[in-house]
Amino acid sequence: MASNTSHSLLCGSAILIIWGSQNNLSISEERELNDWWTNEHIPERLAIPGFHRTRRYYYSSEAADSEDASSLSKTKSASQSQRISHYLVLYEVASLGTLTSQPYMAALNNPTPGTKKYLPFLASMNRSACRVLLSVSRPEFSTCQRGGVGGTFARVDLFAPASASQREELISWLRHDGWEMLIRFFKSSILAIHLLEHDDEASKSGSSTKSYTGLDVPASKSQPAAGSGGEEVENERKWMLLVEFTDAFDAPYASYKERCLELATGLTERGVDLKRLKEEIYGLVVVMEE
Repeated sequence: MASNTSHSLLCGSAILIIWGSQNNLSISEERELNDWWTNEHIPERLAIPGFHRTRRYYYSSEAADSEDASSLSKTKSASQSQRISHYLVLYEVASLGTLTSQPYMAALNNPTPGTKKYLPFLASMNRSACRVLLSVSRPEFSTCQRGGVGGTFARVDLFAPASASQREELISWLRHDGWEMLIRFFKSSILAIHLLEHDDEASKSGSSTKSYTGLDVPASKSQPAAGSGGEEVENERKWMLLVEFTDAFDAPYASYKERCLELATGLTERGVDLKRLKEEIYGLVVVMEE
């Protein structure tokens, strides 16, 4: 593949990604949460050296009400659903060291009143500090000086292949033949892909600060399901494939909804267990840069 297709649209070599869901807030409370998150918290983080860009994504789903029908009013069905909000925030940073740096640790150990108030609502969300292993975009954007972002964003959790040779082969395939295949399949709808590797030490450094005191942050709940024996194998490498699309989220014409069987085959042939793979797709809320 031509070298210009290897151009990265990311602003840095590491990413802090936080995601999860909540359904315990009223509409007004959730509006206040989002106001704080976008207009106070993100600007605070972008003021920290090494934090270059932040994005927020969202989608909602319906879940069946678990209450017993006998406890409901006569006008409420036992199958009535409740809304669940799913959030993802992405911080693009200069390097993995940014996420353990003194300025960032100082911010986490001195939470603002807003952070103290709203972070407990996000305590069940998953938090992962990652190094970027691979980042490629469409050749049309090879001359762009500043990176772009997709309106629709897919997060795919997976465990890396067991052997170093398989991992190298998978990265090479995604950078070249796999990326070309995705462009052929999704055509102009796909913008970029990024492959990340979870770093446990950097992740725990942030989660052990005063901002998270008293909060049960799931350190690795964010990662794919355990193996066939029911337990996660020690020292497995936790990877994440991020796919950016130019489609508007949930648009009827959006091609991101199509299932790419060639991608599944390519991952399987290179040692990825698809049974342990997890995927979620979000729509863009806001992007802010330093």
